[in-house]
Amino acid sequence: MTVLVACIAFMAQADDLDKIRAKGEVVFGVRNSSPPFGFFDKARGTVTGYDIDFATLIARKLGVKPIFKTVEPGDRIKVLTDGRADLVIAAMGKSAEREKEVDFSLGYFVSTQKVVAKKGTIKDLIQLEKKTVCVSLGTSNGAKLKAISQNIMLVEVADYDEIFTALQAGRCDAGSGGEAALLGNLAKMPGKSAYEVPDVPIASEAFAVAMRKGETKLQQQVNEALATAEKTGEAEKIYDRWFGPGAAVQLPRAFKISR
Repeated sequence: MTVLVACIAFMAQADDLDKIRAKGEVVFGVRNSSPPFGFFDKARGTVTGYDIDFATLIARKLGVKPIFKTVEPGDRIKVLTDGRADLVIAAMGKSAEREKEVDFSLGYFVSTQKVVAKKGTIKDLIQLEKKTVCVSLGTSNGAKLKAISQNIMLVEVADYDEIFTALQAGRCDAGSGGEAALLGNLAKMPGKSAYEVPDVPIASEAFAVAMRKGETKLQQQVNEALATAEKTGEAEKIYDRWFGPGAAVQLPRAFKISR
């Protein structure tokens, strides 16, 4: 009985880092339909991608086993606040609005938001005026598009799969999201040769690992894992695996992870 009481008292006082180490595992909220960041690999029977590699790196730093729980964009904060995940690494942009609800790590990727549309239809932002644009529910794309023009008509859908389905079905003129994710989904889309991601940037944002508010010890450990990976070159190797020569999506690395 004394041991049980002591364990209950420890869990009540422990922060998230203590709890993670006590249970020997860390639960990550990840995407399974946002290649190349997180997607289901049928051959391996599990999720894989850029985010998954960084999650595995963080778990190694914490000395625990990584557990992956797939989440939709609109649930990325909720899985933290209701305790279903310890950390979320799911192509999630750091923003002042989101920082009211969760804390973030250092940025581990810099994303440029763009659109996907039929070839030749979008050559500048002005051409989005009065167009119907599909965005994923729970992402920042809609707000950034509305900042460009209130006349852009938004259609919120579940995820990138739904964006591309709606685009092919003619339910929207364009889809908006991070450039890398748009290119990753376009690469596996039937009839992809009719579509493009034009060089029309909307905004840029840093993707970061989200955690519950006030978990400073956990935040420090995650930041240390990311900063060390940059210093040792492991972060660049992960980047090249998913965005370098030979990858399905090829983008030059124009950032470094820094404190």
